[in-house]
Amino acid sequence: MASLLEIDGTRVFVDQRGPDDGHPLLFIHGGPGNSCWDFMAAVGDRLAEQGVRVIGVDQRGVLRSDPLPAHPPLTVDLLIDDFEQTREQLGIDRWTIIGHSSGGACALDYALRHPEHISGLVLDCPALDTDATDRYRLPRAAALLEEEGLIDAAAACRRFAALERRLTGDDRTWESMQPLGSRYLDLFLYDTETRARYERLMDTAPTELDWSKALSHLPLLTEMYHDRRPSLRSLTVPSMLILGEADMVAPPTVLDAYRTATGGEIVAIPDAGHFAFVEQPEAYVEEIVRFLRAE
Repeated sequence: MASLLEIDGTRVFVDQRGPDDGHPLLFIHGGPGNSCWDFMAAVGDRLAEQGVRVIGVDQRGVLRSDPLPAHPPLTVDLLIDDFEQTREQLGIDRWTIIGHSSGGACALDYALRHPEHISGLVLDCPALDTDATDRYRLPRAAALLEEEGLIDAAAACRRFAALERRLTGDDRTWESMQPLGSRYLDLFLYDTETRARYERLMDTAPTELDWSKALSHLPLLTEMYHDRRPSLRSLTVPSMLILGEADMVAPPTVLDAYRTATGGEIVAIPDAGHFAFVEQPEAYVEEIVRFLRAE
């Protein structure tokens, strides 16, 4: 069931699947500025078949939601308020949250602010410190660029990775990886087979979807570079960290910080990268359902 919820002067798109009395599960997409579309298309019905009430939200200003209002300014705190109003309007007391990529940072912040409404937290390839992500991913991007003969672009990636100061959104490190062109996706997907699976799914997206609205979320890039690893120590709700075994967004330093701070389980999905819910949907759903039943 799809609907538009009125939230603080704008309308936010919500996709609900599964039984009304099922375990409520909110998916928070990343990007920043992506959509819940790929998650819901890949595993929404699969989870619903397991009795889960799956809730996907296109964050304010994104894809099927209304264009981003000029006011108030877009922040992670504002998105958290949107999710709280969504919970209230849907009549949900407590729900489990999955936060993917940069949505993992938002999900963590939500869980720290509203633990009374969280029954569990799943951090999916979470971008909890994008400085750490960049330093882990940029050398791989440099190697791919060198394979393509793009030596200057590869050198730019290596310079960023070697900087002694912390990287910030102002460095625009993603631009140094853009010369990869179509190979940019190789940084996010396990191999040619899972890339083909991802591309086939994206080819089924309705043509009227306006993906350009993602650009309205660029102001959130600054907050992505805030190191959230120390805040993991304050997490009080049951949690799990899940990722594809080849993911390059949640580097070992983030996994180590999560393990030390929470003692929570880390699940690596074989033969998957950053989009395990698309690359290996059966294994992904199995792990999510197992976590929900253990709460």
